[in-house]
Order: sequence, then structure tokens, then C-alpha cells
Amino acid sequence: MKKLFRLFSLFAFVGFASTMLLSCHGQSDDPIDMEVPEGVLRIFADKTTIAADGSDLVTFTVKFGSEDVSNAKTLQLIRTCQGVETLMPYGVNSFSTVVPGEYSFKAEYYNAGKYYTDNEVEVVAKATQSGGSAKKYVQRVLGFQFTSVGCTSCPTLSANLKAVQNALPGRLVPVSFHQDFGQTDPMTHPMTQAYYKLIKRQGLPQFNANLIINDDYITVAEYSAIVEMLDAVAEHYPATCGVAVECSEIVDDAIKVAVRVTSNIAAAYRYQIFLLEDGINEYQAGAGYDYIHNNVVVATSSDSVYGDRLNEGVAFQSGVEVSAEKTIALPSGCNRDNLRIVVAAFNSYDGGNTYVVNNCTECAVGQSVDYAVAE
Repeated sequence: MKKLFRLFSLFAFVGFASTMLLSCHGQSDDPIDMEVPEGVLRIFADKTTIAADGSDLVTFTVKFGSEDVSNAKTLQLIRTCQGVETLMPYGVNSFSTVVPGEYSFKAEYYNAGKYYTDNEVEVVAKATQSGGSAKKYVQRVLGFQFTSVGCTSCPTLSANLKAVQNALPGRLVPVSFHQDFGQTDPMTHPMTQAYYKLIKRQGLPQFNANLIINDDYITVAEYSAIVEMLDAVAEHYPATCGVAVECSEIVDDAIKVAVRVTSNIAAAYRYQIFLLEDGINEYQAGAGYDYIHNNVVVATSSDSVYGDRLNEGVAFQSGVEVSAEKTIALPSGCNRDNLRIVVAAFNSYDGGNTYVVNNCTECAVGQSVDYAVAE
């Protein structure tokens, strides 16, 4: 009898140990049943909890019957947090955030008609503990202004941008991209169409905040909408890094720009440098021949809309500064006394498929600007 009891105890111990081993390796959960009836769209997530650190990703699988359409060009994820619904870019099936909260996800798919998932998945983004070196960097929103000398309504947007800057100093940095519109615009820049294409809008003027491609961050010219965007960016896309810059004097028709970025989180960043010219006296439809154009983009440091990689594309270490340097040739005909630079740091919320501006700063030629830290 004792022998039988010992044998039973041994089996029980082995069974318990096996269970614990499987649990430690995350194998105790039943596999997700991904069998989906034909004609039905359904969404699945590889995890239901992520760290709100900007780098921990949840990846979604979306199936249309037996077909995996997770990266289809006509698939769009829709996320909701605190009652706010956000349309994610087409073909993107991953998500990260720095904003703790409860998020729900569903999907829309077009295949000879629109289909919507018959379910939603919930993902909780948990706050991470920041180290003592974390700083609260002042966030400045990069405003993409799309305009033209042939646009009679464009002066309204320019006036409202100036009014926002006066009312809320230090919160908005506009960069103005000109394009031909009914007539040739002498300030047209080659990168205009690349950025304009991203916002998926027709007509001028157009304004976008931080290159966040969502209707809530795009307007034609309305003052109140621009102000609301600044508040929305602070709430839903807060700055996790600071940007500092040093710009040389003009030497041999070029300037050297040294960029420094420090992050509070372990995330990858990119950067773009915009060379702007103010005080350009040029014709403007709806305003006449003596109109003054400001914030005009005359050069960029990269031909990519998201700029160049920082830290060779590797995630930053929290609190450790990363630097880069670029030389920008001056375009012919610009007024050197009216030039300044804007530096933007980008990060991604979908695993590197798209990027948004995390923070930016501006600097006069021949000067430097240190990190802006809130007291």
C-alpha cells in the first residue's frame, strides 16, 4: 500500500512540475482557434497586454474566411480608446503606444464590397515605470501647411497659423510647402508632393499636425480646429524625446546642422531638417502683389518624408543622447538673412510602417538651441 502511495505521489509531483514548466514558458494557454467561416471577417491579436513604452507591439491577424488579409492594401484597422475612434493606415496590422489605456480594435476590408469584423479585440496598454533620469520635454507640434500663390483661400490659413502662434507661443512650428495651383508657384519645392500625397487630401489650403494621418489632425484652415489638434497631439501623441540643435554660419554656400535627441523610452527615431525662408515678397491670389510669405520650405536634409535614421535605426537607451550631423546646401536665390532651420524627430506606432513627428525645434542660422524641459 505504501509503495502504491509513493508511486501515486511521484506521478502527482511529475504532473505538477510539468504544469509549472509549461506555465513558465507560456505554453499552458489553449491555442487560438483561427478557423473563420467563409465570407466572415474576424480579427485576432497575438497579445492582449502591452507596455505603453512606444516599442512593445501587438500584432493583429485578420482573416477573411480561410484567407489571411492582415496586410492587404484594402484592410484598415480601427482602434477606439476612451470613445475616440481612430482609423489606422491601410495595410498596417501592428500597434504600439506611449499612452496607457484600454484599446479596442476592429477592421474593415474591401473585397468587391465592404466587410467588417464580426468581433473586436481588447488590448490594455500598461504604464511603465520611468527612471529617475526621465525628463518632461516641452512638446512643439510641427504644422504642415500646403499652399500656393494661385490659391485665393490660402492667406486665411496663414493668418490663422500666425494667430495660433501668438495666442499659444511655443506650441506650433509651421513649415509651408508651396505647389503649382492654377499657375506656376516660384516657391514650389520638390518634397511638396511627397508630403501632400501622405495626407490624402485634394485642394488647397490644407493643414496637418505632426504628419498624423487621421481626419482629426487635418483641416483646411479653421483656427479652432488647429487649436484642438494641438491639444489632441499632447493627449494622444505626447512627446517622449527632446530635440536640441546647433547650426553653423554659412560657409561655401552651405550650413552644417548638428542634431541631438534624447529619449525617455527605448524607441527608434528618425529625423528631418527643414530649411525655411521668411519674408519672401511675392504675389498671392486673394491678397495682391506685396504679400509676405513666411515659413517657406526651401530645402530638406533628406528625400524621405520620414527623414534619416538615428542611432542606425536601433532603439535608443532611455536617457542616452544620440547625435547626427548634416550639411545642407543653400538653394540659389534665397535671402540668407531670412533663413532658419527646423528639426523634427519622428517615431513609429506601428512597427516602422509609418512615422509621426514626436517633437521638433527651430533655430536661426549660426545659433544653437538646447533641450526645452518643462519645469
